[in-house]
Order: sequence, then structure tokens, then C-alpha cells
Amino acid sequence: MATLKTIALVVVLIHFVPDVYGLSSDDTCRERLDNLEKLLANLNEKFENHQTENTKVDAMFRIIQDENSYLKSRLKSLEEIVLTSNRRTEKLEAKIADLESSNWFLKSRLTTEKTNYRVNKKYSSTLLGNLKTDESRKENTTTGPALAQGNEMEVLRKTALVKRKINQLENKPSASNEKRLLTGIHSTSTPFPHGAAFSAYVSVSTTGLSNGFTIHFDTIITNIGNHYNKHTGAFTAPQHGVYVFTWNLYCDAGGYIHSQLVVNSNVVGALFTDGGANDIRGSTGIVVVEVNQSDVVFVRTHPTHSHGGNLRSNPNWRSSFNGWKLY
Repeated sequence: MATLKTIALVVVLIHFVPDVYGLSSDDTCRERLDNLEKLLANLNEKFENHQTENTKVDAMFRIIQDENSYLKSRLKSLEEIVLTSNRRTEKLEAKIADLESSNWFLKSRLTTEKTNYRVNKKYSSTLLGNLKTDESRKENTTTGPALAQGNEMEVLRKTALVKRKINQLENKPSASNEKRLLTGIHSTSTPFPHGAAFSAYVSVSTTGLSNGFTIHFDTIITNIGNHYNKHTGAFTAPQHGVYVFTWNLYCDAGGYIHSQLVVNSNVVGALFTDGGANDIRGSTGIVVVEVNQSDVVFVRTHPTHSHGGNLRSNPNWRSSFNGWKLY
């Protein structure tokens, strides 16, 4: 608008300056008026074009604003999807770690049971073979009815004896469950036929850790019922009931450990051990939980949370794992 006003003012000046100096005429005025009309028409056309261009720019600006709003909402939606995906990934990683631990433990038990079965079968076959050999020897040396009757009674007696031995062998606990409390001291499982209690600690002074690591409390103090396995760090419940489990962990100064008490693949207890700034410190967790027969209970580090420093144990402050059947 300012440009149009300036141009119109210049045209008026051009029109009146010749009149002042006596240069005007009717033809000249008419020509000038025609030129002014053409000039105004051009100015109006340019002004309209300018307004049209401004309208187009405004439309483009609104389109860009709409696209920007859409992209912002889309970005927020994608961020929520990524966050949900990360949470699901963490849960899946924890589940995989649980399954791998359970799978490894089951494979170990299966290998042990196969070995025990082969040993028991071989021993039973040997006993039956000795029995048959003894029967054949008795039959070959029999010379009269009275002696034959005596040999028959002897065979029946030995057969019953062998059957009792085989029955005892089949009911004998597997070799993997036979453990010692301390060197030269056997577990007292016979006086407690329905009992279950154990106490074990880590004998190594420093243990490196990783995520989802099953802690092996390798030195057994008490193992009533032989249900704790120091090689796997796991306790197998002999029967359904309510059990109490405690675990105590120490870590390096300045370190920290996230640990969990797990029943099969279910986390039933959690513990955070803070080593402190200048000294080794420990913390204790305790859980009362109902478990079923053959459930496996163990202590592990958190599958996804990071940890700092190492697990520590010492004769004066032991990292330990304990449990017993309440009722």
C-alpha cells in the first residue's frame, strides 16, 4: 500500500508540474490521464497478485503447521511403542534366563538319574545272577528227597533276602542327593523322615557375577533330607508345604548387588545389597512361601539390572543360603 501511494503521488506531481510552467494542453492532459489509468490498472493488478501470493503463502504455512502437528503426534506414539517394546524385551530376557537356568538344572538331574538307574539295574542283575547260579548249584548237588527239601527251603530263604535287598536299593536315595554336612559327617536324614532343612554358605572369598547368575553356596552345614544341591545351588522341595528361606549376601566396598529368590521361574523375593563407600557390607532377605513338591528354589542375580563389584564371603561374615519346612 505504501508503494502504491508513493507511485500515485509521483504521477500527480508529473501531471501538475507542466501546468505550472505552461506546458499543458488538452491532448497532453488526456494522454497523461490515459497513462495514469493504465498505471493504476497495473498497480491494482500487482496488488491483487501480491494478495494472491500472500494467500498462497498462508495456505502453505497452515499445511506445514498441520504436518508438523501430525509428525509430533506420530513421534509421541512411536516413543510409547518403543518404550513398551523395551519393557517387553526386558521381561522376555528375564523369562529366557529363568528357562535356561531351569533347563540346565533339569538336564543335570536327568543325567544323574540315568546314571543311578544304570547302577541300580546292574546291581540288581548281579544279585539275580548270583541267585540263579546258587539255585543251579544246589540242584546239581541234591542226592535225596530230604536234601532236596532242605535245598528248596534254602533257595526260598535266599530269594527272599535278595528281593529285600533289591527293594531297599530301589528305595535308596539317589547318589546325587547323598551329601555330607562337613568332612566325615553324613547328613542325618533317617531320624527326620518328613523333615527338610538346609544351611550352606559360599566358601570362595571373591566371586565374579553376571546378570542372571545362580549363586552356588558350595559349603553345606546342614542338609536334613538331602534336598539341597551344592553343585547347582538349588533346593528341591520334598513335599508340598510352607517353607522359610533366607539369604545373606556381602559385596565389595562401593559395590552393589541386585538378587532374587526364585521358585522355579517365579520371583518370590528380592534384595539389594549396598557395599557402602569404604567398607564391605551385607544385607539379608527372608521369605515365607508355599511351594509344591519338586519345586526348585534358588538365589540368583537380577537378569537385567546391573551390578557393581563382586560377591564376598569370609569366615567372619559369610554369604549364606538357608531354608526349612515350617509346616
